Amino acid sequence: MKFSDIPGQQKIKELFIKTTKEGRIPHAQLFNGPNGYGTLALAIAYAQYILCEDKKENDSCGICPSCYKISKLEHPDLHFSFPVNKSQYTEITNSKGEIISDSLIRKWREQVLTLKPNGYFTEKDWYNTINLGKNSQGNISRAEANEIIRKLSYKSFEGGYKILIIWLPERMNEAAANALLKLFEEPAEKTLFLFVTADSDSMLKTILSRTQILNIPPIDTESIYKYLSDTYEDKEKCAAIARMSGGDCMKAVDMMEDNTDNENFELFSSLMRLCYTVNHLGLIEWAENIAGLGRESQKNFLTYSLNLLRESYILSVGVPEISYIYGKEAEFINKFYPFIHYKNIVYLTEEFEKAIRDLSSNGNAKIIFIHFALSISKQIRKV
Repeated sequence: MKFSDIPGQQKIKELFIKTTKEGRIPHAQLFNGPNGYGTLALAIAYAQYILCEDKKENDSCGICPSCYKISKLEHPDLHFSFPVNKSQYTEITNSKGEIISDSLIRKWREQVLTLKPNGYFTEKDWYNTINLGKNSQGNISRAEANEIIRKLSYKSFEGGYKILIIWLPERMNEAAANALLKLFEEPAEKTLFLFVTADSDSMLKTILSRTQILNIPPIDTESIYKYLSDTYEDKEKCAAIARMSGGDCMKAVDMMEDNTDNENFELFSSLMRLCYTVNHLGLIEWAENIAGLGRESQKNFLTYSLNLLRESYILSVGVPEISYIYGKEAEFINKFYPFIHYKNIVYLTEEFEKAIRDLSSNGNAKIIFIHFALSISKQIRKV
């Protein structure tokens, strides 16, 4: 994985290149940030650059034997440690029958290399891949720590750095951490630890204090747009979602491929038309219809609607330059926004948020939505 394969993060890439060229590579670095910012991908690309046999000015070459092996995550001097647990996909155990990262390394390689972009996934995605139960969680255990110590006690196979990428070190238990503290603090020469976390606050302080922390920033909008527009045909949608993604490439891809907003838009627009015409029977029918959906779908609709209310109010107060809608949503909101103003926006927002809370408390969906729809209708034509 080359730096050029990763959307944005130019300053971080430049820092890695500079410290590598100057021979100032910190032995324990923590990549801290949401998975969608590219933390794992950056760690792998950084490792590839360090181990590359023919480094270019701003990237690894991508074709030398070392780069080729890393492209398959099979380089003998690049190791991975990540949360594991019992899984139907476990292929091997260690000599004591314990499950360690190598037990699921084939699944790990598939997880990293088959998703687009490579290396962008969540802890939940990983557990789904290895088929852990809903109430199960992976961990980095003492057995894993012993395996790390064993691996890193050998000389590097190719005479350069030995690199260990630890994904989600917050899942490391205390026994494992205690076993590894000395290694993290005083590693052998040319041994590098790259920790990748989405939640540094949950890490054991004894581990956190031994790392140099890099807070990975959101990806810039232009880079996300370029990635999306190279992948999807709808350029207008790419531009809108790039702005709405908050710098999270994984979120942007999910939004591009999510078709539920079509259903949510139909529910929202029909609700607002019924409110405008004060069609009480229609509103009750609308409420009964949405009450028949699943609870998560109902909450998704309410969250989606809050965003459209925000967009309407933005147009109402005259700042369209920060509006993030497009297509049929924009067409509808451009006609609808005069009915959302300072006299009703607070009340409307509170009603939507109250409905979310009531649903989360397992309230009766039919009662909730009938009350909700009738309450909203009183405000839409308020001037």
